[in-house]
Amino acid sequence: MRLLLLPGLNGSSQLFAPLLPWLQGLQPVPLELPRQGPQDSDSLVSALLPRLGASPFVLLGESFSGHLAYQLALRQPPGLRGVIFAAAFLHRPHPLLPLSRYLPLPRRLLSHERLLQLLCVGRNASPALLELLREEIRQLPDTLLRARLHSLARLQEPAQPLDLPALHLWPQQDRLVSRNAAASLNRHCSDLRRVALDGPHFVLQSRAQACAQAIRGFVTELEALPA
Repeated sequence: MRLLLLPGLNGSSQLFAPLLPWLQGLQPVPLELPRQGPQDSDSLVSALLPRLGASPFVLLGESFSGHLAYQLALRQPPGLRGVIFAAAFLHRPHPLLPLSRYLPLPRRLLSHERLLQLLCVGRNASPALLELLREEIRQLPDTLLRARLHSLARLQEPAQPLDLPALHLWPQQDRLVSRNAAASLNRHCSDLRRVALDGPHFVLQSRAQACAQAIRGFVTELEALPA
């Protein structure tokens, strides 16, 4: 069964690099978010939907893409068997996010080692992971970053529940997503498994082996279900 991976705010597949080696035996397929055009949920979902394919798959949405995975699942694409949410949320992730439209985006500050450790990857992050994250920050244009932040600031809880099997990889030291925003998954997914992980927001990168173990168990469970 394929495992389609939707990335976080960076929109590229590069930050899946620490996770992919632990997914041997599965069929991981990283996708990337469109860099051109509107960045609101409806537009991104419409752009991603034709790229999912029809053969059986599990859809993973990391952080920013969690709500996209949810909306894609509501479209009932053929082949979708379950959804995985990693450090995700279904409404505005932090109450202060709307202020971001009025603030500058100083690249040197955003890529400062201490700030990345505090907000993103934890104190024990390797130099390689820190450099990977810095490179993604450098590669993301300001206009695209602001557009995606604006989309998140306007994000509201969905009106329709999700009945598919779902897994929530929930980092317990997440400083970017409020606990209330993380709990929105529990309020809207009727068949949800939650795995609490001792780690920061970038849990797929900092706790790659533990995340892969949970992902593998969930996929195995789905493969055992009748089609």
